[in-house]
Amino acid sequence: MYNNIGLMTPRGSGTSGYVQKNLAHIKPTRKQDEFLKEIKAMKENVIQARKKANPEIILHEMKRDIELKKITLQEELEARGIAEEEIKQRIQRLEDKLKDMLNKGEYQLDHVADTHIKTQRKEEQEKKIGDAFGIDKDQFKPGTAFDFDAEEKTRLERKVEREMRKAERLIQLKEKKKAEKKKLKELAQQQQQIKEAQEKDVKKEESRSRSRRKEKKSKKHKK
Repeated sequence: MYNNIGLMTPRGSGTSGYVQKNLAHIKPTRKQDEFLKEIKAMKENVIQARKKANPEIILHEMKRDIELKKITLQEELEARGIAEEEIKQRIQRLEDKLKDMLNKGEYQLDHVADTHIKTQRKEEQEKKIGDAFGIDKDQFKPGTAFDFDAEEKTRLERKVEREMRKAERLIQLKEKKKAEKKKLKELAQQQQQIKEAQEKDVKKEESRSRSRRKEKKSKKHKK
């Protein structure tokens, strides 16, 4: 016994008297009903699609950032004691450069605190990943992985589509074979006609040669 835990004496217990872990104990597994309940809860609480970024708000933030950079440059130049005319020219050059980048879509914010900008960058990242894995964004919907009925329906639709394509290929193959057979038949008929015409020409030539021989014989007899 230790700290009032254990047996007073190990006599007759078949143990050493110390508290030990029961190695024969098996943890109860989750029941099927509990698993189905969890799946049902997942299907009911479908993940909502993330809100899209507002391009107008992003453009406003970029214009605001340009104005802040202009003010910062103006303060730095004034602190250095540069002439006012030179300051205006430098600020104008900076504004032209940044606005040109903004119009070309090359302008990037130094800090990303706005939610819409984060959302836009996340969308661009997801688009790259989707293009890499060949995911069709129009067909994909968030939470469909837990909608087993929809998955089964999609699987059956794909199976029917495959069978239809297979049937179309078989029909096309049969039509192709039929067309080839018809073409071979027409070719055989043409060859037969050519052969018959040649045989007729040979027979005509033979008959002509026989008639010429007969004429020669008859002339000899007359002489």
